Amino acid sequence: MIYSRFDNSELMQLPDCDGLLENGKCKFLDVPACRGKDCSFSHKKDSFEKVYARLRLLSEEKQEHISKKYYNGDRPWAESEE
Repeated sequence: MIYSRFDNSELMQLPDCDGLLENGKCKFLDVPACRGKDCSFSHKKDSFEKVYARLRLLSEEKQEHISKKYYNGDRPWAESEE
């Protein structure tokens, strides 16, 4: 069971953000709960797609460097490619 300070109806009113966890917290910021529309760090799902599209255009060496430095060797942009 996931504990949250929000009930289901409150969670439905929060923004569609990649940082929103099931418990109402943010995976990007160290805050006790999602700030909702007041959050200036809110990421829409399509904004990551734009970043990932740009990363896919980089050389293999650059992609390898970025994946090791920022993503623990993973390449989420390769998974999101359609």
